[in-house]
Amino acid sequence: MLRTTIFFLLAIVFQQPIFSQSIIKVKERFRFRDTVTVDRYEIEKNGFKALKLKVDVANYRILNTKDVDFLSQQTITQIDLVYTDFPAGEDFTELTRKRLLEFYIHFPETMNSSVIEWRIVKQTGPKSASSVGNYFHGFVVYYREMPSIEEEKRLIMVQVEKNQMTDSSVYKILERNRTWKNTLVVCDVTGSMAPYTLQILIWLKANAKLNTFDQVVFFNDDEEKSNDQTSKLDTAGIWDIESKNGRKVVDLAIEAMKNGNHIENNLEAVCYAINKYPNNLSNIVMIADNWENPCDMELLNFLKKKGAKIHVVVCGVTDRLNTVYLDIAYATGGSVHTMEQDLEITSNMGDGRTINLGDMKFKMVGGAFTQIK
Repeated sequence: MLRTTIFFLLAIVFQQPIFSQSIIKVKERFRFRDTVTVDRYEIEKNGFKALKLKVDVANYRILNTKDVDFLSQQTITQIDLVYTDFPAGEDFTELTRKRLLEFYIHFPETMNSSVIEWRIVKQTGPKSASSVGNYFHGFVVYYREMPSIEEEKRLIMVQVEKNQMTDSSVYKILERNRTWKNTLVVCDVTGSMAPYTLQILIWLKANAKLNTFDQVVFFNDDEEKSNDQTSKLDTAGIWDIESKNGRKVVDLAIEAMKNGNHIENNLEAVCYAINKYPNNLSNIVMIADNWENPCDMELLNFLKKKGAKIHVVVCGVTDRLNTVYLDIAYATGGSVHTMEQDLEITSNMGDGRTINLGDMKFKMVGGAFTQIK
């Protein structure tokens, strides 16, 4: 289904007892499907957990604020704004705007994400004013449940010993690209990335003699500060190893998983990697989480000037691809890889040009990619 890109101008008014009223205008971009009409809203069975943030029928304030705190630590994948069309045909534009503003205040990053799915859901079931209160109103937030470090560790240790994988997407990509030699691997170890990290370790163990790679940098940021790593090597949220010993790499991966949070410092980790291992500047493979956004995209121009070429292996792709990874590959003359397909991205694409990746279609708009199918 086609998505609509909406530019929303929000005026946030802060009242302070000492200073005069100040207004901050924020221009945000998010996508939502054309209004979905249902009799009564029901939770979708889409493989993700869901949590409801309630509002009163004619109000916009989120009532269950403890759930807001919980969701702020999760990886959000879809947001449904649910309202009731009663009286039928009434204009709810202003109420919708206020509700979106309320959500923005709590979750500003969700409106800049290229991968989060937004929907406006209209319920038409109520036929009387007395029945409206029996219907849910507010936001339904779908999120990826984060496993505990003990669960991740157990998954890795058991499957490494058995040389088995519950997922094989990254392994298949590495198999298809055996021409990658002396590669510098930069790998995300946040959240639900354990199955993908595991595949790298099994590949390393099975192909130790192929000289595919032996330099690995794991990232799992424990701070929201990123720098270009030019003055010194900043190791916060970054772990590196140069070894073909699978066990040593496993131990370091598990150590990295114990620290940090789901803030993604992808490009900071690449900056660190090319300074620590400068001989592999043009052979960088980034193992990235489709559902997370790098917090350090401002470093992309630095990497482009340094001549870094990044092949992005995107994990967890469904019917949506986080277009930020297309932007990274485009800027560095690299490529993007999913379980099904490898996509080389030329650096001479102009506005209006489109590319396909599986059943997904992307268009270059203003120097950046957007998904249109």
